[in-house]
Formats: sequence, C-alpha cells, structure tokens
Amino acid sequence: MRKLTLIIFLFSLGSKAQQEPFLSNYRFHMSLLNPAYAGAEFKNLATFNTRNQWVSVENSPSTQLMTFSSERKKNIGIGVSFISNNFYVEKNTASYIDISYRLKVTENSNLFLGLKTGATFFRSNLLGLTSLSLEYDPAQNSLSRFNPNVGVGAYFKASSFWFSFSIPRLFNSVDKFEFSQSSTDRIHTYLASGFAFNINDNLELKPSILLRSVLNLGTTFDLMTTLEFKNNFSIGASFRSTNSVGFIAFVPIINSLDIGYAYETPLDVGLSSLKINTHEISLRFKFDSGGNEVKPEESESQ
Repeated sequence: MRKLTLIIFLFSLGSKAQQEPFLSNYRFHMSLLNPAYAGAEFKNLATFNTRNQWVSVENSPSTQLMTFSSERKKNIGIGVSFISNNFYVEKNTASYIDISYRLKVTENSNLFLGLKTGATFFRSNLLGLTSLSLEYDPAQNSLSRFNPNVGVGAYFKASSFWFSFSIPRLFNSVDKFEFSQSSTDRIHTYLASGFAFNINDNLELKPSILLRSVLNLGTTFDLMTTLEFKNNFSIGASFRSTNSVGFIAFVPIINSLDIGYAYETPLDVGLSSLKINTHEISLRFKFDSGGNEVKPEESESQ
C-alpha cells in the first residue's frame, strides 16, 4: 500500500506538468497533437478512445476523448477534438478546433499546415481529502480555471513516409491560488515519423516514433510497430522510454468501422508485481468516403 501511495503521489506531481495524455494508440489520434492532421488522413474521420490507467488502483487516472476531421474543398481541412482527463481530485477538460491547409509538394507527396485554437478547463476538488488537523484547513477548497490557448503544426505525407511537427499549446500558463498552484499548461513539442514497408501483397510493416519534449521537464519517446494484414486486421507492439511496453490490435468490424485495443504494463519488476496495468479501447469511423485514405496524388482542386 505504501508503494501504491507513493506512485499516486508521484503521478500527481507529473500530472500538473503534463496535460497532454500518453496514449498507446497515439498513431490513430494524432489530431489531438497536430492540427495539420485535420482532413489529411481520411476524407471524414471520427475517433473515440477511453484509457484506464493502473486499473488495480482506486481513483486511478482515466482519459476519454473524441475527435472528428474532414477534408473540405480548396485544400482546406477542419477538425474538432474533446478530451477529458480525471485523476483523483483533479479533472481537466479540453475542447479545440483545428484547421489545415494542403500544399502539393510533388505528385506523390503533400505538406499540411495546421492551426489549433481552444481552451482547457481545470478543476481541483480538495474538499474530499482527509486532513490530520482538527482545525479548518484553508487549502481544502475547490479550485477551477479556464485557460485559452493556440497551437500550430506541420505534417508531411508521402506514399510510404510521413513526418509530423507540432506544438499543440504555444503559451505556458501557471495559475497560482492563495494556498496552491494548479492548472499548469507547459509547452509540449512533438516530433513524429513513420514508414510503410510492403512485405508482400497482403502484409505491410509500419514502424513509427513519437518524441515529446516538455518545457523544463526533458524528452520522452514512444516506439510503435504494427503489422497490417490488408483488408483484415493489424497487430503491433510499443515501447515507451518511461519504462513500459504494450500490445496493440485493430480489427475492422465493417468497411467503415475499426475497433482497437491496447494493453500496457511497466517493465519495472517491482511495479509489475502491483498489477498496475493499463487498458485502452479505440473506435475509428471512416464515412462518406468508402473508408479510403486521402491519396497524396489527389487533385488540389477538390
């Protein structure tokens, strides 16, 4: 129990520094991190995701999100995203609008530039915490804050290669209350890239990497590799530099709907014995386009 308490305490410190969620299926929810993805992957795309971290721990972190993006006329893409993070007494909810513009680089490649704008609502309810003092503790209070922000991103896409750069929130804000500090937005910078290798007519290997740099907190990275069986399903594995590994699987239910599952566990022997594993479920809808990806060679006059 002491170890679990320590883990929760350490995570709570980190959660104030990083509002951007860690997702095992990050490749399928990149519009959360980069507004340039709006309309770049599919003509119309909606995703839903729920992540339950450390399922054996009461009041452990959880994340729910929804995104929608659409390719519009005159090289424009639009998108919206909603995300809710919950951890014990803290909750933050974010809502953002994305807009992208497509530039044709070559016959087989495009560059997308994106802008993200929106806000995050933070709330900390400390009234439920147990105090060791018999007197009134002024720190036990309900705190809330509304932080508007903007972000930028770029996404280069070719037939077998992609590269992404983004800063989803450009402004670093720290709100200090009388007895505590809460609702902190630190600047996150993301670099990501991936390849697609055709093994044969039915198999495709897709390795990718995501680097996350947080202002004054250093850099972490995620590695993911999936093996896709065309027109059927995909399986893969992931590794995070914070010392965890995962398993990923995506299965098409119908032509326009995929369901995905991700399982994540720490590599540390001591933490593994506590069974603080993470489960993640994703839904991906591709509609009004037959489920087809936006091709690099498609005309800019669409």
